[in-house]
Amino acid sequence: MFNDFPEPARSQLVSAFEEGRTRPEWCFVDGRARLAFWAPFPDAEPVITWQFEPGPDPEVASRLLRRGLATLKLTKIIHDIALPPGLTPVVDRAVEHEALLGAGFALEVERLMLEWRAGSDLPEEPGRLRYRPARDLGEAEVLDVLIRISEGSLDHDTQVELATSGAEHEARWMYDDLMSRKAKPGWFVIGYAGDSPVGLVAPDDHSIAYIGVVPEHRGHGYVDDLLAHGTRTLAEAGVERVVAATDVANTPTAAAFLRAGYAEVGRLHRYYWRA
Repeated sequence: MFNDFPEPARSQLVSAFEEGRTRPEWCFVDGRARLAFWAPFPDAEPVITWQFEPGPDPEVASRLLRRGLATLKLTKIIHDIALPPGLTPVVDRAVEHEALLGAGFALEVERLMLEWRAGSDLPEEPGRLRYRPARDLGEAEVLDVLIRISEGSLDHDTQVELATSGAEHEARWMYDDLMSRKAKPGWFVIGYAGDSPVGLVAPDDHSIAYIGVVPEHRGHGYVDDLLAHGTRTLAEAGVERVVAATDVANTPTAAAFLRAGYAEVGRLHRYYWRA
């Protein structure tokens, strides 16, 4: 089935298959429309339409999406359309947008795409926190921090998961995801003020995959400390370009990235389908 996809999609699918993140039976083709689903870590259910090429006909693409969702018996799936600032899927990706709506997807959230590049000023670390690698801590301790960060979160995905699945389920899924990333073992850290966990930052191999502060420590600027630590970790490892994303409505986190020297490079338009 991977051979039905042109390069570079075919090679990307093969690599993802070798990592346990997709399978041939998660791929579908109808004429010029192509679709593949992707999971964030081995043994996880698909969560995103990773390779979706709608072709010229939105009705054919909608039919392909519905077939894929029904075949895999999925209950929720995400599709992202990334565009430069000022562009909109309704106009600039009209066939894809119409295909998604026709298959029952809804555009629910817009996210800022952010980027820090080598040569830019590095954010200063204030030195208020000490850091411990998450892999050196007990699973229960990391899960507890994740559960606490989710409380009062402004992130749309987190809010939806809390409402539908609960905080413990959301934390377990996030833990498995972050622990499966390509980051070096010591990069995902929890920051402490004394003996009290303040929050965490999880750099991936080229991105800030997750960052958050527990409720009792919010309002003191600790997100700046955590983001500075994560950004410097990647910069010191030689990463030339660090990317991140956050909801447009999550203004505190967006402001923290801008303070740290990140620039907005686009918008991610996120669509959801739910059974």
